[in-house]
Amino acid sequence: MPSSPTAAAPTEFAACTCPRARHSHGTRDMYGYHKCRCIPCATANREYYRSTAHLTRTRKWADAEHARQRILQLRAAGVSIETMADLCAVHASTLRFVLSGPGGRTVRRVLASTLDSLNAISYRDIAARTVSDDTRVDGESPRLQTMALTAAGWCPEDLAELSGVGRQTFSRLLRGFTTTEEMRQMIDALYRDLRRSTPPQQTHLQRMRVRRALKRAAENGWSPGMAEDDEYVAPA
Repeated sequence: MPSSPTAAAPTEFAACTCPRARHSHGTRDMYGYHKCRCIPCATANREYYRSTAHLTRTRKWADAEHARQRILQLRAAGVSIETMADLCAVHASTLRFVLSGPGGRTVRRVLASTLDSLNAISYRDIAARTVSDDTRVDGESPRLQTMALTAAGWCPEDLAELSGVGRQTFSRLLRGFTTTEEMRQMIDALYRDLRRSTPPQQTHLQRMRVRRALKRAAENGWSPGMAEDDEYVAPA
């Protein structure tokens, strides 16, 4: 009985209909991908799990909530995810996965070694880490400043022209990405220069840019004063 890769129920005997891959009977791929339940495929699947079971049995796991709280504690101290990754030798994507699992689901467990590495980060290690212009830092402060300036009518083109920071940098910030210390300082200087001013509206293009910026801010609930109370913590 032929089967498709999206078969919803097991079949007694399936045929591989993949346009490129050629799955043969007696393999785990045929069992899992095409849901074939013939004896050779079932045996291959059973042997696979039998041979890999030790990989999960020998690993030590820890409650992911402890790791999340530690990450949030370090973030509150001004330590970016990238800095944590450097200090604890755990990939930044792993730390982000702990904070927010697939599809927003809560991760329930992490490797005990990951939690131990996070707990091993000391404030002495943080203080000893030098910050250069290329150091990745948390983007929360420049993100708030960009939102506030947009709410005042400044569009990305204006911000890029006046600061020397590329439009792509502002776009990435608003999407939640980090930035470099150099870019953070440039955006901070721009914000201090423009926060009490309004964009020019002498030409049609300028007025159109202002309307576009104000519309975007209104759609996202941004306000000109949203960065006033933000206190930047120097990156570790």
